[in-house]
Amino acid sequence: MNQEGQAYSTFKLLIAAIVAMAILAILIPIIMQVMGLIKADPMNETKSLLSDLVGSPGAVKRTKEVVFSPDSVLAASALAERLPISADQICMSTGKFEEDDEDGFECLNCDGDPDKTQRIIYKGNGDITAKIAVVCNVSNDELASDIGAYGLQYSTGNSLVAACEVCADKGKCCAIVLERS
Repeated sequence: MNQEGQAYSTFKLLIAAIVAMAILAILIPIIMQVMGLIKADPMNETKSLLSDLVGSPGAVKRTKEVVFSPDSVLAASALAERLPISADQICMSTGKFEEDDEDGFECLNCDGDPDKTQRIIYKGNGDITAKIAVVCNVSNDELASDIGAYGLQYSTGNSLVAACEVCADKGKCCAIVLERS
């Protein structure tokens, strides 16, 4: 009968299928995250906060809940990549997790040695959920003041203020602290 009409309706059906696929591609990740099937990556979330806060001295932000898998590493050198700060301008602490070694977090080189890059490693057996607090300031003294003001100084053993000695004379400095969610 009418050949042109058949081709047009097939084309409309193809367009409808493409639009439906695009909508699904947008909705599925949102639904999966709400249901907890997609886990927020600690490295990506922390990098995002660092890029926001490097230019906002004195402000603190916390990530949404992130999931550390066994052998996850949060390294200052990786966090400083493509940011206007260097790895020796980032100090780290396992925060409240430091009180209980059973959680499996270890902060390497967090003793304030300026020649060693700091990193947090999760050595637990299963996944663990946490939040990460980030604060930056223009000097080590100002950062130490912020750490106290925001209540980020949790530990007695691995002092975050001592860890921040890595950035003593380097201007801008940022602290990264794990918090229980």
